[in-house]
Amino acid sequence: MMTQRTTDVGTGDGAILECRGIERRFGGIVAVTGVDLVIQPKEIFGLVGPNGSGKTTLTNAITGFYPPNTGTVRLAGNDITGTAPHKVAKLGVARTFQNLALFNGMSVLDNILLGRHIHMKQGVLRTALYWWVAQREEIENRKIVEEVIEFLQLESIRHELVDGLPIGLKKRVELARALVAEPQLLILDEPMAGMNQEEKGYMSRFILDARAERGVSVLLIEHHMDVIIGICDRMLALNYGEMIASGIPREVVKHPRVIEAYVGGTHG
Repeated sequence: MMTQRTTDVGTGDGAILECRGIERRFGGIVAVTGVDLVIQPKEIFGLVGPNGSGKTTLTNAITGFYPPNTGTVRLAGNDITGTAPHKVAKLGVARTFQNLALFNGMSVLDNILLGRHIHMKQGVLRTALYWWVAQREEIENRKIVEEVIEFLQLESIRHELVDGLPIGLKKRVELARALVAEPQLLILDEPMAGMNQEEKGYMSRFILDARAERGVSVLLIEHHMDVIIGICDRMLALNYGEMIASGIPREVVKHPRVIEAYVGGTHG
């Protein structure tokens, strides 16, 4: 039952992302049901809820890891429901994960370069036959990577192994790897988990700057309500896989069902 709910889901006109009626089941368990979500160009949209509320399942449905059983997902007006994850990435969706997905034993630079793989067109044979084309592609990839390294202020650690970096810098490297893919939609899964207040401040600024300077739209999954209120334009709250409130962050966080969901603790 979705009583007393704020209903500012938004219209799909010109939206970067439009999800309607998303439901995902695992056997007899309904992980998310009846979820609507609309993100406009250059919007930072927050997604919150207790552990087990369906946030990651919803993002997996959007990105094709677990296609929805019912409902539709549209990216810039195009139906991508059930599209394979690598194809969703090529269409302009980049994602960071709650658990860091960096490659230990590799440098910051090499980890970031991996984010360009979806734009690499030259195979081994074509590289051998058309080396000048491959060289031009390599120069372009390096240029974009260097721009992002400078943008996220990672110049001084570019050649360091990621293994020994503090959590705040590791999260920044993962953000860099997502940004070099030049996405139109950036999905950030708890990018500030484990950070201190100063690190959270840096990450918040980088997300805002990415929107302002690189034109990306952002779906931000986050437990820190101060961050959601501080940088998100709108937000959606989930509980037990259902929408319980959506709209302006300062209003949504005061919603009785949102307060109840968080005061009641986690469930899963």
